[in-house]
Amino acid sequence: MKYDSQITELKNLLPAAKKILITLPAGADIDKMAAGLSLFLALEAAGKEVSIVSDDAILVGQSHLFGVDHIQKNLPLTDGGNLTLTLEGVAASDNTVPALEKLDWYAEGSNLNLVFHVLPGQTFQPAKIVPKYQGSSFNLVFTVGAVNLNALGDVYLRNQNAFSGTYIVNIDTQAANSSFGRTNVLDTNVSSLCEVMSNLISDLGFALDADTASNLLAGIFDATNNLMDSRVTADTYMAVAQCLRVGGRKPSSGKALDVMSQNVATQTQSYDWNAVAAAIGQTSAPQVQSVPQYTVPPVVPSSDSQSALTDVRQDMPSPEERPADEGVISETIEPEWLTPKIFKGSSLG
Repeated sequence: MKYDSQITELKNLLPAAKKILITLPAGADIDKMAAGLSLFLALEAAGKEVSIVSDDAILVGQSHLFGVDHIQKNLPLTDGGNLTLTLEGVAASDNTVPALEKLDWYAEGSNLNLVFHVLPGQTFQPAKIVPKYQGSSFNLVFTVGAVNLNALGDVYLRNQNAFSGTYIVNIDTQAANSSFGRTNVLDTNVSSLCEVMSNLISDLGFALDADTASNLLAGIFDATNNLMDSRVTADTYMAVAQCLRVGGRKPSSGKALDVMSQNVATQTQSYDWNAVAAAIGQTSAPQVQSVPQYTVPPVVPSSDSQSALTDVRQDMPSPEERPADEGVISETIEPEWLTPKIFKGSSLG
């Protein structure tokens, strides 16, 4: 087990943990979001009451991940921890409440009454009252891909009490991580956060299912440019193989696959002649026309040509006048030489 020595205490706490929170950093990419969702699905399948939050809105490119609809922007309301009532629209920019003189409370039966004492001539009218539960309502808080707690954005800044005194499990691959958790699973030598999560889920004793494995594959392939990154090792391929064995599906598209598809499209072109024929009103594809055969007409020697031939023979030098290296076979013209020749061609041009 790769991370067994780092999670010894966590493995002892996890069986008794009922309410678990998973937090993602602001600006989480596919790798971080897929890793967080994979942990969410694994804990949920184990019967845990688990929530996952992110300060960001979900992007279209992240909507294909399994469980993405469970990501919330705010901490969920729970029956535990501190309760804060937020009165919207009553504070000034300097964090004062000009219309409010003081605040009292008193019990009346089973009710608690809050009395807001308003200064004369002022108006105190909240636009909305929002209850928020904060504090130790979660048994465990997992941070996935956050270099520190501030990286969680408003999820942390507005709910700091929820992280105070709570057991935090810090999972990350960044060298700048401040090791802020009670348990820190930090690995800077891996190709992706999803590679870490694939091993961590197994080390915690949880089983992978097809959806969880598909998320892990999506994160690994995105972070490694479809396994083309130099950080890819044999362990990366083992993580991919593990996900594929349980039915995980590789992402249908990615950076490298898109480039390959574009290259193939530009280098290889095919033509649908039926579609072309239909577009120009023909009923069939164009046919190659055959070239007609052409026969050269026979040449019949005339009296003029005979006399010209005689003149040629008279002008020819005698064997004694020819250079010695030409070689003389015969002075007599072969009869076949005078026979007209007929040439045939298979094509023009």
